[in-house]
Formats: sequence, C-alpha cells, structure tokens
Amino acid sequence: MRIKRFEAVEINVPSGSTLTRFYFPDLPQLRNAKIEAVQVYIAGAISATPLTGSTPVTVADAKKSFLTLYQGDLQLIYNIPLVGLNNIQEGSTPFIFDLPSMNDIDISWTKSFVSLPSALATTNVAYSFGVYYYL
Repeated sequence: MRIKRFEAVEINVPSGSTLTRFYFPDLPQLRNAKIEAVQVYIAGAISATPLTGSTPVTVADAKKSFLTLYQGDLQLIYNIPLVGLNNIQEGSTPFIFDLPSMNDIDISWTKSFVSLPSALATTNVAYSFGVYYYL
C-alpha cells in the first residue's frame, strides 16, 4: 500500500476504568477523509504510543477487543476483532499479512468505538491506531 496520508490516533483508558466501550475522540484532521486502512498497535509491537507516550493495550486485552465504525448514522463495520488489524509480526502476537482495505469510507469518529465483553485487565493504557487516508 502506498501511503498518501497518515494520522496516529489514540483512545485513552483511564486508571481503574471498568468501562467496556471506549469512543474515539474528535479527530478534525480526519473529518471527511477517505479511509484506506486502519492499523492497530499493541504492546510488543510498540513500547509507547506515538501521541502521548502511554503504554499500549496488552495483547491479552487486544484479543478481547472489537472495533465498530460508523459512517454518519450507518454502522459499516461491526465488531471486527482488533487483532485483525495488526500487521506487525512480533513473537506470539496474532497478526495478519495485509491490512483490510476500508474502501475509502468516511468514518464518523465520535460515534465509532472499541468494545469488550468485560472490563480491561490492565488500565491506564491506550488503544493506539494508525489511519491511512486521503482527502
């Protein structure tokens, strides 16, 4: 894949959180952007997140995390396993060879989220993503 534009994105999980759904913050740079691919970074692949230097979510927690993406009010991607967006091969961490193509969708980031069936085992971490896009 040829990189046209790239944006690092994070969802922080506060210390002691018992939530099972974490929404993306407002991402002005990605409003009306055509998304080509979304990549996730988990512990083992990186040691600190690019925006805040936070600890990335653990592999165990990533394995039970799912991504849901909206375009306007339409739910386009529902509960894709987060590890299905990891293409960095590292030890025993699950990975894929090529990132799934998002077919230039326009994501409503503040409606989109990461969800889990139960609270994270480790808090004070961040979900870290890389978004490949063009305008």
